[in-house]
Amino acid sequence: MFLKLVTRTVFLTLVSTLTLSADMDEAKEMVEEAACMKCHVPQHFQHREKKVNSYKKLSDSVRACATNNGAGWFDEDSDVVTEYLNKKHYHYKVPPKEEEE
Repeated sequence: MFLKLVTRTVFLTLVSTLTLSADMDEAKEMVEEAACMKCHVPQHFQHREKKVNSYKKLSDSVRACATNNGAGWFDEDSDVVTEYLNKKHYHYKVPPKEEEE
């Protein structure tokens, strides 16, 4: 029983890590395709306290940029890019996901 539980836990951890890695690779590609860095230079991420000072504001900013620049992203795409930028630059505490009805 214990071995079965450990095996299942290791498997689920591996699958979730691979999924997260795939999402991060996808997000990086989306950022590159949308040419986000034409407007946002690395120095913007060092002075984040001015405009973007929470995960919510980061999410709102990603959605606004995607809309204003015609990226053609769905909400899920913006969520993945927000997670990517947060992991790479911001490191804000991620709020719990809202449950869908």
